[in-house]
Amino acid sequence: MSIQEAIAQFHTALKAGLKYVQEAQSKGLDPYMPSLENTMPDFSAATKVDLGVMEIPMDDIVGTLADGRKGAFAGNFMPILDENTEFGSKWISLCGAQLDEGITDPISCFEYLGYFYVQEGHKRVSVLRSFDALSIRAKVTRVLPTRRGENDPTADSYAAFLDFYKQTGVYGLHFEHPDQWRQLGEYLGLDPNRSWSADDRQAFVSLLWRLREACSAQLLSRMKGQTRSDVLLACLELYPYAQFRDLPLSDLRSRVEGLVPDLRFASEGEETVSTEPVIPGKNLVGRILDGIAPPTLNIAFIHANDPKTSVWTQGHDEGRVAMEQALGTQVRVRTYIVGEEDAETLMERAVAKDGAQLLIATAPILLAPARQIAALHPGLKVLVCALSVPYVGVRTYYSRIHETKFIAGAIAGAMCAGNPIGYIARYPILGVPASVNAFALGVRMTNPDAKVLLDWSCLDGDPVQRLWSAGARIISGHPVATTTPSNIGPGWSTSLYSEDGSHLPLTSDMWDWGKTYEQIARSVLAGAWSAEANGETAVSYWWGMSSGVIDIRLAAIIPEGVRQLAGILKEGIRSGAMNPFQSEIRDQAGELRAPRDADFTPEQLMRMNWLCDNVVGRIPRYDELMPMSRETTRLLALPEDKPAAEAASGGAPKAPRAYPPAFPLYRR
Repeated sequence: MSIQEAIAQFHTALKAGLKYVQEAQSKGLDPYMPSLENTMPDFSAATKVDLGVMEIPMDDIVGTLADGRKGAFAGNFMPILDENTEFGSKWISLCGAQLDEGITDPISCFEYLGYFYVQEGHKRVSVLRSFDALSIRAKVTRVLPTRRGENDPTADSYAAFLDFYKQTGVYGLHFEHPDQWRQLGEYLGLDPNRSWSADDRQAFVSLLWRLREACSAQLLSRMKGQTRSDVLLACLELYPYAQFRDLPLSDLRSRVEGLVPDLRFASEGEETVSTEPVIPGKNLVGRILDGIAPPTLNIAFIHANDPKTSVWTQGHDEGRVAMEQALGTQVRVRTYIVGEEDAETLMERAVAKDGAQLLIATAPILLAPARQIAALHPGLKVLVCALSVPYVGVRTYYSRIHETKFIAGAIAGAMCAGNPIGYIARYPILGVPASVNAFALGVRMTNPDAKVLLDWSCLDGDPVQRLWSAGARIISGHPVATTTPSNIGPGWSTSLYSEDGSHLPLTSDMWDWGKTYEQIARSVLAGAWSAEANGETAVSYWWGMSSGVIDIRLAAIIPEGVRQLAGILKEGIRSGAMNPFQSEIRDQAGELRAPRDADFTPEQLMRMNWLCDNVVGRIPRYDELMPMSRETTRLLALPEDKPAAEAASGGAPKAPRAYPPAFPLYRR
């Protein structure tokens, strides 16, 4: 051993310790190690569990058991006593042992809420930390926290961690919310009937160590409040664990870098909802930010299904054709259909080989691969047909379909002949409750006593038959025929049903995807893309009847007076003179959700998760959905309805159970 080398290491550590103390004091912070006995006043009476000897992450050693050892160490465990003290001499001697053959004796510590407090072995921690060791052997005693009432977020999160630890035996992760632990378990494919083997554990710990290196302090500072645990969860949402686990450090680092904008947004970002198309050619700043627009815009359309077999995809493909006809040589378009090749492979080929500059994914199920490709190609412009998801790397687009639902509801209320009216919703996702409520408000406008019976096509069984059996003769939300002309949507969605099972169409929602795509492409060509973002901001296009991207078609059997009313409502919504939600609105529990002069923001409408008082039915739980409907629901999950959850229990409907979040980052 070179004593000079050990002394040099001590002086390096001493310098780091004194610097830590100075910086902490300048900020008015305690510069010394926290003690568990102060952190947990009831420590002596707490339940303790002996976990034996194990390897623990050095980063999670945060303090000491008692105040007696605080004077020798800074809060980062670096020494603050001089070399000529007994402490300094022992530290240097121990450092020499580490240089010669390594420190092998385990320390003794207590684990509380996932962090470790040293009882014996402070200098061993200090020496190894000075060499930037990743872990240390320790004899660990777990201290169980005392629950502070039924609703104790800290205890709830720790209980979820204990479930995770029971299966994996892994420390080193920290989450504030139980759902984040459960989401991590889902991403890792944890089986409640099987604990991890030593190899499983080592592979995961190795990933954590590489992630630690990829997430430098400088990188984390750019994420503004997000932790390495948050980064891991965000990465595993995008990349399957089996694939992500084995990535080399360079690839790991590039994927983390690609998620920085989304992680920054999760901490403090504000969503920008574009309710009208940007007028091309009027934003000089956008032109400068995007550079000189290319003479030809290369666009890739990615479809989840074949237009020949999917009415939804057929409508988007017809929109693509209409856009090409309108823009001519300004665009060059290729179409890709997920099938034999997966979505990630198709998207990578579209960008890397075929030179796509704008990638448009026409179904919510394509959100995850679209985010992957956006993270790997930062300059790429990516759009996904979905409603308001909080990502900076991709933008979403959809239509304000609740506007046409309001008109359809008014027609149904005028023609229901005293019967209840049926409404079939597809998924319990963002925007759907707003459509249900808009329909119900339209019904109330023309028939204040009528009830709207709500059912769901994502539940098992036949919703039409259920509604018919309940007395509904007008049923909306369920396409009954496929239309062939371009730009008129997937079919008649509101129909009058007869005793013999036949039906007469009343109204149809009309999606003009051609106009949507034309306006998006013109916006990109005009250089408006970057100007809309206003920095690292999530942008969602949510255009309505005023933009001409949606409309409602009326069948010939609708009486003339009702037809005239529908025309007045249509013109009022187009001009902005009428708002479907600008009336006094109460929910099913009788709670006032909006006074007569209220004006919901786009964000409030998108995230609406309650139902009007004239709606009979409820939002289904996640575990009630058919398996084929769960992935889309997870991606666009509704938030928890806090007012309903906090309402008095007498007669008030319970809030739907929160669905597993697609992107479980919680705002600080």
